[in-house]
Amino acid sequence: IHEVEEVKVMLIDGNVYSLAQFSDHQNQVRSNPVKGALKELEQKHDQVVLLLDRLITTVARSIEADPISKIDAKNKSKSMVQEKLEAKERARHERLARHDHGMLGDCIRLVDYMFQAALVTVAIRATADFSARLDVIQKLFIVNVAFGPESVLLNPPKEHFMEMLFHLWEGVCHVVNSVPSFTSVRQCKQYVSVMNHQAVKEVIQANRTYIANTQHIRENLTDQIDATQNYVNDTYEGYRKIHNYGQEWDEEAFVAKGHKVEDLYEEMSLMKTYQDELDRFKLHYVMGIISIDGKSLKNDLVPVPEGALAVMRRLLMNLARDKATDLLAEFNTSNASLDKRPRDLGDFAGYVQTFHKISKARDEMEEMLEDVENMWNVLQQYGQKIHIEDTIIYDKLMAASSDFANTKVLESKSYIDETNQAMVEETYQRALKIEEDAKATYEELFKGSFIDAEKIQYAREVLEELDKINEKQVKHSEEKASTFGEYEDLLGTMPATDGHFNYEQLAKTRKAFDEKYKLWDMVAQWQDLTQQWNSSDFSKVDCEGMNKTVQNLFRVAYNLTKSLNGDEVAMRTKVMIEAWRENMPVIMDLGNPAMRPRHWEKIFKLVNLPWKGASSGANVNLSMLEANGIFDHKEAISEISANASGEFQLEQSLETVIAAWADLPLPIMNHRNQKDLWILGDLADIITQCEDHSVTIATMMGSRFIQGIRDTVEVWEKKINVACDVIDEWYQVQRAWMYLENIFSAEDIQQQLPQEAAKFKTVDKFWKELFRKVRQSYRNAIDAFQIPNLLAQLKTANDTLDNVQKRLEAYLETKRAAFPRFYFLSNDELLSILSQTRNPHAVQEHMCKCFDSINRVEFSTSEKANIIAMTDMIKERVPFVEPVVTGPVVEKWLAEIEVAMVNGLYDSTKRSLAAYPEDGTNRTEWLLEGPFASASQLLIDQVFWTKLAEDALIDISSGKNENAMRDNIDFNNRQLKNSVSIVRMQLTKLQRVLMGALIVLDVHGITVLENLVEANVRGPNEFDWSKQLRYYWIPEEAEPVPTSLGKDVSDDCVCRQTIACFKYSYEYLGNTPRLVVTPLTDKCYMTLTGAMHLYYGGAPAGPAGTGKTETTKDLGKALAVPVIVFNCSDGLDYKIMGRFFSGLAQAGAWACFDEFNRIQVEVLSVIAQQMLTVTQAIRAKKDTFEFLGGEIPLNRRFGVYITMNPGYAGRAELPDNLKALFRPVAMMVPDYGLIAEIILYSEGFNGAKLLARKMVNLYRLSSEQLSKQDHYDFGMRAVKSVLVMAGHLKRQNPDLAENITLIRALRDSNAPKFLSFDLPLFNGIISDLYPEVTIPDVDYGNLKIEIENQLRLMKLQLVPAYITKITQLLETQLVRHGVMLVGLTMTGKSTDSMILSKTLTQLKKNGSDDPAHQLTKIFFLNPKSITAEELYGSFNENTGEWKDGLVAILVREAVSDTSDNKKWVNFDGPVDAIWIENMNTVLDDNKMLCLSNGERIKLPPSMTIMFEVNDLAVASPATVSRCGMVYLEPVHLGWRPLVTTWTEKFEVKFPAHAQNLGKWCMAICEEAIPFIREECQEAPGIPSMDNNIVQCYLRMLTTFISEEHGFIPADDEEGKKPLKTDEEQEKLTRLYCALGALWSLGANLHENSRKKFITFLRPKLQRFCSYIPDDGDLYKLCINDETCEFQPIKNIVPDFDFDINEPFFNILVPTTETTGQRVLLANLMRSGFNVLISGETGVGKSVVVQQFLNTAGECYSTASANFSAQTSSSNVVDMLENRLERKRKNLLGAPPGTTMLIFVDDMNMPMLEYYGAQPPIELLRQVIDYGGFYDKKKLFWKNVADSQWIAAFRP
Repeated sequence: IHEVEEVKVMLIDGNVYSLAQFSDHQNQVRSNPVKGALKELEQKHDQVVLLLDRLITTVARSIEADPISKIDAKNKSKSMVQEKLEAKERARHERLARHDHGMLGDCIRLVDYMFQAALVTVAIRATADFSARLDVIQKLFIVNVAFGPESVLLNPPKEHFMEMLFHLWEGVCHVVNSVPSFTSVRQCKQYVSVMNHQAVKEVIQANRTYIANTQHIRENLTDQIDATQNYVNDTYEGYRKIHNYGQEWDEEAFVAKGHKVEDLYEEMSLMKTYQDELDRFKLHYVMGIISIDGKSLKNDLVPVPEGALAVMRRLLMNLARDKATDLLAEFNTSNASLDKRPRDLGDFAGYVQTFHKISKARDEMEEMLEDVENMWNVLQQYGQKIHIEDTIIYDKLMAASSDFANTKVLESKSYIDETNQAMVEETYQRALKIEEDAKATYEELFKGSFIDAEKIQYAREVLEELDKINEKQVKHSEEKASTFGEYEDLLGTMPATDGHFNYEQLAKTRKAFDEKYKLWDMVAQWQDLTQQWNSSDFSKVDCEGMNKTVQNLFRVAYNLTKSLNGDEVAMRTKVMIEAWRENMPVIMDLGNPAMRPRHWEKIFKLVNLPWKGASSGANVNLSMLEANGIFDHKEAISEISANASGEFQLEQSLETVIAAWADLPLPIMNHRNQKDLWILGDLADIITQCEDHSVTIATMMGSRFIQGIRDTVEVWEKKINVACDVIDEWYQVQRAWMYLENIFSAEDIQQQLPQEAAKFKTVDKFWKELFRKVRQSYRNAIDAFQIPNLLAQLKTANDTLDNVQKRLEAYLETKRAAFPRFYFLSNDELLSILSQTRNPHAVQEHMCKCFDSINRVEFSTSEKANIIAMTDMIKERVPFVEPVVTGPVVEKWLAEIEVAMVNGLYDSTKRSLAAYPEDGTNRTEWLLEGPFASASQLLIDQVFWTKLAEDALIDISSGKNENAMRDNIDFNNRQLKNSVSIVRMQLTKLQRVLMGALIVLDVHGITVLENLVEANVRGPNEFDWSKQLRYYWIPEEAEPVPTSLGKDVSDDCVCRQTIACFKYSYEYLGNTPRLVVTPLTDKCYMTLTGAMHLYYGGAPAGPAGTGKTETTKDLGKALAVPVIVFNCSDGLDYKIMGRFFSGLAQAGAWACFDEFNRIQVEVLSVIAQQMLTVTQAIRAKKDTFEFLGGEIPLNRRFGVYITMNPGYAGRAELPDNLKALFRPVAMMVPDYGLIAEIILYSEGFNGAKLLARKMVNLYRLSSEQLSKQDHYDFGMRAVKSVLVMAGHLKRQNPDLAENITLIRALRDSNAPKFLSFDLPLFNGIISDLYPEVTIPDVDYGNLKIEIENQLRLMKLQLVPAYITKITQLLETQLVRHGVMLVGLTMTGKSTDSMILSKTLTQLKKNGSDDPAHQLTKIFFLNPKSITAEELYGSFNENTGEWKDGLVAILVREAVSDTSDNKKWVNFDGPVDAIWIENMNTVLDDNKMLCLSNGERIKLPPSMTIMFEVNDLAVASPATVSRCGMVYLEPVHLGWRPLVTTWTEKFEVKFPAHAQNLGKWCMAICEEAIPFIREECQEAPGIPSMDNNIVQCYLRMLTTFISEEHGFIPADDEEGKKPLKTDEEQEKLTRLYCALGALWSLGANLHENSRKKFITFLRPKLQRFCSYIPDDGDLYKLCINDETCEFQPIKNIVPDFDFDINEPFFNILVPTTETTGQRVLLANLMRSGFNVLISGETGVGKSVVVQQFLNTAGECYSTASANFSAQTSSSNVVDMLENRLERKRKNLLGAPPGTTMLIFVDDMNMPMLEYYGAQPPIELLRQVIDYGGFYDKKKLFWKNVADSQWIAAFRP
């Protein structure tokens, strides 16, 4: 066995191996067939088997052999004594042999165990040896290195080492496991029987030493590999650039690219650097047990620079050769040219020109020579072999350049100096000769035919003579003068001149010739025109063109008479044209296109020409008319023409009207995708056209020119009037038909209203027949409106439908009377129920509106029509005692459900009472496993609490037990402790809510008992006991108990408080939390129950967040009475309230009217009378009473409670007659500590009392020490949200310390709303209250990762403080369903909510199971961009019809989605009391949207109401307390991310400039912004944000560094050539970056601060832009793109041309200021930005913008609007709809191919609302931010596309 232990299954020596070699070596050690460990172990095993075999044989023989018998064989005679002794010995021997035989199995097992232990030792020693070898730190493994995509890779990698270890241990275990167990050897099997023999491998792998050793080896090897990895990363990563260069190297592409010499130098230098670095390459390094071999890596890298350098040397040699060859040719050519010696003037001038050209090129040639020399030197430096041919070229070049510089140039200069003067003199003489020839030509022009007026009729011949003179004389002389002028520039100034020779005579001749030619050309033209006009048919003559031509020619003739002073030809021509000009008015009248044959007939009679019909006018010409004296009848012809124009205009107008209707189809559309069911489409355009044409025709009828077309006009007048009437009636029928068609399409409604259904069927038949006619025969709109008798039929249909609707209303009233809870449903909801009576399941969605807490009813699976149970929102199931059988009369079985609900709860309560455990301290099974409704369990808990307390009081009063109450308190404490322990268990949601409510009630019960002891109450009749709300179960055998409502109760529960007594009503209110009862709550309960006892209502009043509504609701829960909560608004009228009271009186329900004093005083007076009527009926104990004109049944449980915030904005004072009907309750300051303590208990906190006290102190200190902000609230709702979050965290982290859990909740609930300077104070307060507690940071994990991902997808920056704000928004949403994002503009509010919505959506798509991660949709609207009626809905004053508002529409849409998807309604706009108060019940725990028509819409848990506001300065505390706040400040985001984001986006387009611009911009802003804020004054009334002016700066850069200014973007696909060189683009970039800073950062500065700002900014700009001038006003500079220089704006101010016809107020005299504004405006508009211009009155804002719009070009369409004090948002919508084209129903845009520029002047003029909002501006903001607005009538979203805005105002 010891030999076995010495066997080596692993051999670790001092050699160094590769990983493969090491693995092979160990395999050999283990498995070598000759001397391997396996072979050796098998031999040892065989030896042991032989020993065991021998032992087994020996023992077997000892049984068989008999030693006594052998003795007997020798000694036959034995005595009896001897035989006895032998028998005894034989028996002993046999016993021993059998014992040995029996021990054989144990012996074999022992040997097997020892051998197995030895094998285990072998394996453990192997691991120990390997571990020891690793600890020696001597190299063992060799690894190579190579480059991977991101890091240096080890070869083999770490994974292969780990795999080696795995196979190594597997091999070791395999070897020792291969040795078979002795229990399985054939010889031993009969002696041992082993079931499930444990293999050696299993033993080894479970051995702690083996595990520790292998773990140590793995960790050691891992550490050394990681250290090696870090080393190779640090050592070899620097060579990656060489590797990457080699990867990217493409010799063919490099050669083909073409390179500048400087680029090649740079590349060759880089390759040389690479070679030098490779010389320092570390080939080997030992890192612990690992030897790093870098040889292969170096072998891969060395060829990279060598190969590239060879290519580069070859390329440089080729460049040098080509350049030398070209330069040699240039030197030879220049030397040859300079060798010439010309003598002729022209040749000499050419020689001088060549000399100058060569002289200019000399510097360039010498530079090229120097380049060639440098290239030769570089080639020699890099060892390039230079061929003999190249050397010869180089030597020739040196010789030619020397000859050029030292000989040729000098000799040519000398020759020119000698010859030049003679050539100048010759040039002068030739110039004088030109002047003499010009003088002769001049004199010729004023002789002969050129001045002969008689030649006028031969003007064309004179022109030909002039052409000859021009060609042969004038032009020839000008050409020679031009040549001699060039000679003069070359050779020098001629003698007797002060500069250039002035060819004065030649210029005079040219001027005279031009004027002569112009004169005779005009004469020829006039001759041709007059001949043409006189002879052509007059109908074909263009009189307008004639008039323009005559005017132009007269102007030319007049000017020529001035310039050719006294020229007879000019004078006579002027007279001829003037004569014709005087006749032009008559000719224009005759040419009037409105002239008809009847008008020509009058003219013919006037001039005594025969009229032969219409053809006569076509055959007359001007000469005929003139011959008949047409020009003598000027006035008569003018009158005829004017009449013709008037008549023609009317005809055109009428034709326009007819044409407009000719092809206008009647828009119809399919209704609900049903065959042959059609309705009118949108007739808005047709209605507008009707109205326009009505005005047009009325105007025509009043015209004096109407007579000719009167009949036709009258026909169309009638058609259009009929069309208007028909449209009105048709639309009215359609509205009623669509409403009723949906109702009467249900068979149930038809059966219930057969007469009305028949009437509707008649109209329905007419409707379908009408549209059949339209589609077949009257597709044209005007034809359809003229269908015979249509108007009368439509009127009849309207009357019929009105009657049907009235009958329908009466029918609904009967249904409401049958089931009063229908009063709390709107008509549409009630009709939805009634129209589906055959399908009881369809009523499910309306169930919660009839019964607040019944979410669904459960139908029987066997009897499909039977309802057997009800469930609430969280799926608590309460079975009915008897099933409710549904049927066609829905109100009947709904009333039966009401009865079944009461019976079901009653039954559950009785069973719960019977099952209540005797040991009241251990109620776990009763609470968690009992099949009882939660309401029943809470009731029975209160019944027993009352019984035990009253029993204790009786014991005290009777003297039976003075400590009875203290014993009772102890019992209740034990009961509470048990309940708290249950809360810490794993509970379902149903159980947790139940336990929370139970603990709340039990803690209050203990508090009451303690107060009784403290007050020394000694009997059940004392007031301190009777004032409590108490529950008694009246046994069946007991005497019935009378109640306050006049009914006796037996075998049931009654609730008592003071003198009031009420039967428990068993309204199912679900498994819901209960309100914490405080002394204030008790006082309110007492007042309200006393009020009910005396038949009054209750009126809790007090500040926001004191629990008025919740206390009323909780009292309803305590008595199990239905409570209808309704948020009152100023839109409520007495009819709605009357309907409410009617429903309440019949149903016996309570109503809690929240914010009751918001109703208008006039309505409150009527409400007082209605309330008095019901109250008097109750006091008179009537069963029925008269109400609103009808008799209705009365349920005396009726109760009305009104809650109010007195003194808040928008509240009225209640009338005295109304006050008298209610008992007031003052609700001021709740007991925060008690409330916190009880809720913490209910959430499972042990130390609730201490935690609550510290929490209250925290809020008290916060309210005292922190700054006062409008959005801070430390009231009850804030406390509640913290407690809710604490409970949430407690359940998530049950093991976390309770104080840390609460601190986290306090921090996470409050930190989002604090300003940056308040947050440290708040944290300090927490530290003071909890000095030794360290709060762990929250790991947001996937949420934070996804937020960062979404920010990057939107190309935004990851700012930690801003990411925190996004997570805070989510945390706030988890505890509040109303959330406000508060902060100044550009602090990232909208982006915050958008990023969070995208994040939650993506996390859900990624499979997150967190319930907070859901698909999220946001509905946006600006509440101030529309009226309150459009926001919430309103009644039509004329028809009484209710129309939903936008909030109702959006909420309905969100509610209709019953999935878990999140729906956020985001109100992006100012919050004020005008509209936000209507949301109070939406934002508090009721989650109920209450509309003015009495409808209530319950919000699902998946819905969040969000607000984005600048501040809450005018919001009431009621609003602030209801919402969670997330406050965003500029410090959270800052302006730097704007610059970084802009740089990243700009880099895509202009990568060459983006980084520099970003760097310069960042540097400027860092210095300029603090200076602006501290030292400068902004323009009054226009405060700016840092982010605002930085964004303006970035937009300036985007605007000016663009294609329009010569920059070509990187993604240009057309391959345009750059308009600017790289240097020019770089310079322009600097110029625009500098000037853009001034135009943006300094744009809003007051005039007085601009000089100071320039002085500050100038040196900052000069750091990167040296072109900034050292003095002068930088505001008056602009940039010349052509020269790439600054220039004063005054240089580009256009000349002012006065137009006498321009209105005075439109005249703009361009100035430096207006020109600068125009430049900025044009560029910003081109870049797609909006512009706001401000300034004092009269500085030209509007005129500058208007002039820009007038000349904006074809790519823009324009519109203007002036705001005034009376401008409303409706006016803005009208402006948008009128000015923009309607492209689709929901899309408005500019005309195709254009962008609409909309100019809003006096933008800040609209009157401020009471709280400071300006709706028109809010609407504009919505259009710009969200790209659209809501339609005024139908409230659907309309997108606005292709539009930009310019606004101007005086601050």
